[in-house]
Amino acid sequence: MSPSRRELVDATHARILGAAARLSRERGVGRFSMDELAREAGVARATVYEHFRSKRAVLDELTSRTARDVSPGDVTEGAPSEPLAVLRSALRSSCRHWATNEAAASEARTLAAITGAPRSGDLVPAGLNKVVDALAGTGHLRSHWTRDEAVAALAVLTSYETYERLRAGGSRSPNDVEAVLTKLAIAVISPPSANANANAANNSGANASAASA
Repeated sequence: MSPSRRELVDATHARILGAAARLSRERGVGRFSMDELAREAGVARATVYEHFRSKRAVLDELTSRTARDVSPGDVTEGAPSEPLAVLRSALRSSCRHWATNEAAASEARTLAAITGAPRSGDLVPAGLNKVVDALAGTGHLRSHWTRDEAVAALAVLTSYETYERLRAGGSRSPNDVEAVLTKLAIAVISPPSANANANAANNSGANASAASA
C-alpha cells in the first residue's frame, strides 16, 4: 500500500472513531447503529465495516484510544535529581495532569466500565519505578517496603481514581489533593539510616583527608 493510500485509510479510520466518540458523548456509550455511525462520519456503511467488523470492535478501540490519549506519561521527566524532589515532582505532575484532563479521564473510565475492557495502566503515570529506585538508592525507602510494593503504592496514589476520590466532587482543589497525596506518600519514605549517614560522613572525611594530603 502506497504512503498516500495508507494516510487516507488512517484518516478514514480516525474519522470513524471520532464520530463514535461524539455519538457516545451525545447519546451514551454505544447508543448508535452502524448506519448512524456511517452518517456521522460521512462515509458509506460498507466503509465502516471495512474498518470495524462490529460495533463492539468500534467501542473496544475507542476505549483503548481514549485511555491512551489521556495517559499522563512519565511524571519524572524534567524532575530534579534529588530523590525527595523527584517524588514531590511526580505527585505534582500527576495532579496537574488529572486536573487538566478530568473530563477525558472520566470518559475513558466510563468507556472501560461499560465495554468491559480490561483495566490497564493508562490511568496511572509512568516512571514511578524511577521514583522508587531514587528513594531506595539513598536510603529513603522504608525498610518494610519492597520495591514492587512501593511502586504499587505510588501507582494507587497517583492514579486518576485516587485523584477523583480526593477531589470529593470539587470540594478539594487540585492543590489540596496534592497536599493530601504528599502526606500519604510519607508512608513509603524514611530518613536515611544511621549507617547511611555514618557512611556518608566517613566518605566525606576520607575525601577531605585525601584532598589535604
